[in-house]
Amino acid sequence: MTRFCAGVSRTMVVATGVFLMVGPDHLAGQSSELARLQTTVEARLTELRGELIEVRRDFHRHPELSGREERTAGIVAERLQAAGYAVNTGIGGHGVVAILRGGSDQPLVAFRADMDAVTSNDPDPVPFASTISGVRHICGHDIHTTVGLALAEGMAAVRDDLAGSIMFIFQPAEETATGARAMIEDGLFSEFQPDAVFAYHTAPLQVGQVGTKSGTLLAGRDRFRIRFSGEGDLSSAADKAVELVRATSTVAPSTPSVEGDFALVQVFRSQAGDDPDSWLILGQATTSSLDESTRVEARIRQSLPEVLPQVLSWTLDYEVRAIAGATNDAELERASRRALTSVLGDSGVVVIESVPTQFSEDFGSFQEAVPGVMYYLGVSNSEKGWVGLPHSPAYVADEGAIEVGARAMSAVMLNFLITAAANTESSGRS
Repeated sequence: MTRFCAGVSRTMVVATGVFLMVGPDHLAGQSSELARLQTTVEARLTELRGELIEVRRDFHRHPELSGREERTAGIVAERLQAAGYAVNTGIGGHGVVAILRGGSDQPLVAFRADMDAVTSNDPDPVPFASTISGVRHICGHDIHTTVGLALAEGMAAVRDDLAGSIMFIFQPAEETATGARAMIEDGLFSEFQPDAVFAYHTAPLQVGQVGTKSGTLLAGRDRFRIRFSGEGDLSSAADKAVELVRATSTVAPSTPSVEGDFALVQVFRSQAGDDPDSWLILGQATTSSLDESTRVEARIRQSLPEVLPQVLSWTLDYEVRAIAGATNDAELERASRRALTSVLGDSGVVVIESVPTQFSEDFGSFQEAVPGVMYYLGVSNSEKGWVGLPHSPAYVADEGAIEVGARAMSAVMLNFLITAAANTESSGRS
């Protein structure tokens, strides 16, 4: 999860709850077919519980920065191959893609997990601390990757009974917001394009909870560059231009989260250009929708002539969705809630109302090609004092979230396959 460099919001999501102990009756609300498959998947996850925790701790001890995920990708590929998957490596860098063919090639449903870590010189507060100086998993990608491996093992246990096929996408370079597009440009969907793609991001919800939201979950980010030149007081002109740019914001920089549309427009650099008669302004707009991006760009473009002297020449380069964010498909998200609830119970499914202003993601690059949903996976444990706020120095994730996340996601993916296959069969009869 990429974040704005000026600080970390401590109210990324707001929810209350306690650790959810799921009892044996949690499958009662599922269809008989889904319940049967889910039971087998969960039995396999139980068998692997201790082994998967050790896998996660190994990832945590050996974090790798964006574009350097060679060791992590190697472990992922080896485990997937051992589980019977057809595996391709080196996709968009160190990306790993695996296919499990079930009863038929279609429908095809995908799960994405990102693998990279971030720089951090703060002490690692867990017994299995990072052994790589200045690098830590404080965004939860080690959890994401392990959930993906857990899911892969669980799905392999019901391979012959799947109503379709499964794709796993293990993505590099999320923290630089380059990995998703790199994988797509490298042919990720050229041979197999899924009908839906799902993902998690760890969040400071309680372990046992999953957060869900229709529409914008994480805002996208636009980048812009203003360059102008001429004679006179360029510094004064730049000050006026910066004031104009900031005025396009609808929220203050200190605002942690917003319900509804918003734009947070920030200037990162305002400085003299390459020659003494030029100036450069660089900035970023975090926007909840493409409509807000359009408004911000139009306002800047229309107003620059009003604040810059006529003798100046200027250009505005505005890149919409330099970072895609995450915008959940409304129909797909709505259809998945029942599957989530069947595993987690009503208290385990938290409907999110607001969008954080400080965080973004590049999962939306996949969603531009395939309908998809990202969920928040709760990893905090208030009783133990563990807070899973991404990018915070004291980030700690409760490892119980690995099994919770895998069980909940298996229900979502199995439900999607069963429903999609049934709809296809029904359409064929009509």
